[in-house]
Amino acid sequence: MSESVTKYEAERERPCKCVLIVDDSLPRWLIANTAAVLGVALGAHGYIARGPDLPDREGSIHLGIGTMPLPILVASATDLPTLRQKALAADLAVVDFNTAAQESRTYPEYEQRLMAAEIGYLGIALFGPSFTVTSITGNLKSLR
Repeated sequence: MSESVTKYEAERERPCKCVLIVDDSLPRWLIANTAAVLGVALGAHGYIARGPDLPDREGSIHLGIGTMPLPILVASATDLPTLRQKALAADLAVVDFNTAAQESRTYPEYEQRLMAAEIGYLGIALFGPSFTVTSITGNLKSLR
């Protein structure tokens, strides 16, 4: 498990929550892409556990999916940096997907773009104690 997850070991006694927040002005295909990238990153960092493989009534096996709900909320592009900073200040785990990543073909190219230009956020994912996540995101609407 990653070091960033370890700091939440003590919080495991308290319920944790995970949410995605995407720029509501993006086209649907880019909202879907942003949500997919953030979801994969949350799982890869160990924030969302994978459930066991399960059989259906015909005996077909379905690979395990994430065990935690993952609501998708919306905010304006101008609000995403502020929400990100609030979440970081509250010591939440924050994963972001930004224009530098979206426009890059390779990870080294992404690294270069991060250093070269202003970051435009397409979406962010937050993980941490439920109360803290809700205090930051409670006034946001769900993606419709």
